[in-house]
Amino acid sequence: MIIFYKTKNCQSCRTIEDMLTELCMPFKVMALEDRDELPKTLPADASLPLLIDEQKILQGPTEIINHLEELGRLKEQWYKFQSDVCYCDEEGNVE
Repeated sequence: MIIFYKTKNCQSCRTIEDMLTELCMPFKVMALEDRDELPKTLPADASLPLLIDEQKILQGPTEIINHLEELGRLKEQWYKFQSDVCYCDEEGNVE
């Protein structure tokens, strides 16, 4: 499960939460007052916003959004090839 830690007044976190919802993957959002409330198992220099996906720790809006975009691409590819249908690109080449 993905865990997303944010501060309650985070401006860019709404975009991240929307992306998580669109991915339709299980996630949990933890709204904290400040970074001192982060679990002690995280690195001492961890900062908010922070996303944990499996063992991967991502910090900052840019890094988190890039990761979620990559997950979206992987999910799209996964669904694309889950049937016995042939897919072709714009030039007609079989993918």
